[in-house]
Amino acid sequence: MSDKQYFAVIGDIVESRKIDDRAGLQRQLDAGLAVINRQYANQVASKYLLTIGDEFQGLVQTSKSLDQILASLRIAVHPADLRFGIGVGELFTPLREHAIGMDGPCFQRARVAIERAKERSTQIEVENGDAHPGFEIYSLLYSAMRRNWTERQRQIIDLSMSGMEGVDIARLLGVSPSAVSQHLRAAGVAYVRKATASWLVMLASIVVEGTVSGEVTSA
Repeated sequence: MSDKQYFAVIGDIVESRKIDDRAGLQRQLDAGLAVINRQYANQVASKYLLTIGDEFQGLVQTSKSLDQILASLRIAVHPADLRFGIGVGELFTPLREHAIGMDGPCFQRARVAIERAKERSTQIEVENGDAHPGFEIYSLLYSAMRRNWTERQRQIIDLSMSGMEGVDIARLLGVSPSAVSQHLRAAGVAYVRKATASWLVMLASIVVEGTVSGEVTSA
């Protein structure tokens, strides 16, 4: 077992059974996962891949660009939506090229987190072995805001959070830059960015400070 801490990500498509062309949506998601594996190759420890049903998972070495990765995956399936469970911890088994066939607290905690997201109807949950109120506050705040966004606001927010500039978003969607700015302001992008920045700091700090603790015995 290695003492190195990883971030395991498990995600799935929200309300996928209501989607008519699930096969087509899975192809979109699969293509999006491939893009992430290429674009963030220096951060991905084990490549993202589809697993069972509409679920997918991956393993990253750092939380540095996790917000951009999650936003990019949401863009890949738009107008459908995704939820995520993130587990922080060690890996008991050797690394594999793709994020399957491995075990350890990071994956076990990611499973706990995604199941909690399903139960609470939240968009994102984090499990690190300790109760961390900051993660719960972010989960509830972000999920409440996202539920109130229009489909267009979700799309523009996700494009922006993926790192795309406003003028490029406008060009992609065939709208004016001012229209993009108006959507971002109406959706409260300033609050989203501030909260997400704090969330990323919390993720990084629990690894740096060595505060990842506790045991999880079930996947």
